[in-house]
Amino acid sequence: RINTMEQQKKTLCIAGSIILPIAIGQPAVILERDGGYRQTTTVLKMKKLSESVIKFETQNTRYLLHLTSDTKKAVTV
Repeated sequence: RINTMEQQKKTLCIAGSIILPIAIGQPAVILERDGGYRQTTTVLKMKKLSESVIKFETQNTRYLLHLTSDTKKAVTV
């Protein structure tokens, strides 16, 4: 049986900076390029796709985060 909650998750592509390292079991806190802050629900999965792109999934949403140059070093996998 297919999990219908999985299918209902939206996907967001955002650009910004990580305020705290993204960690499974914790919310992610991101400073978006437009200056707004975003705090996610609990991170369930995470994968670093490149030096500047992280894919992660929370309880509600799948994110594709394009890092600005000042935060690439803050990512721990």
